[in-house]
Amino acid sequence: MQEEVEQRTVTLVVNTAKLTEQELEKALSKLLTHMRAERQHKPVKEKHGRMTVKQLAEQNRGMKSIEVSDENIGSFNRVARKYGVDFAPFKVKGKDRYLIFFKAADEDAMTAAFTEYTDKMVKREKKPSVLAALQKFKELVASLSPAKEKRREREL
Repeated sequence: MQEEVEQRTVTLVVNTAKLTEQELEKALSKLLTHMRAERQHKPVKEKHGRMTVKQLAEQNRGMKSIEVSDENIGSFNRVARKYGVDFAPFKVKGKDRYLIFFKAADEDAMTAAFTEYTDKMVKREKKPSVLAALQKFKELVASLSPAKEKRREREL
């Protein structure tokens, strides 16, 4: 038994010393096929949250969509993440509107997220703009204070 192990060890050392390009190529191709086979057996993790329409369609769970005409689609991301909705925004070419695709199974969560998002947008529109108020006060101060003329003369 011991002699057999020693003989295999010696043959392994001799064979590895004699590696040629062809043997190295064969070994690497076997390694690659083995790695590909392992990768196919591992379960693929599904992506959650914001994704592309293609990634959402690959999940094969059915898709529905909602049309949004708002440019500020990024703020919707926070609300959708809060409700755990998987969605894919898609901008319609030539128009200022978006289609938000989502899984059909997430329909109830999507309606809740969308109503919260629209409530936020309505509240944001009702708030007066701070920049507009600042501009108004600037004009008011300018009209109340006497106009100062800056006069510069050059001496020769």
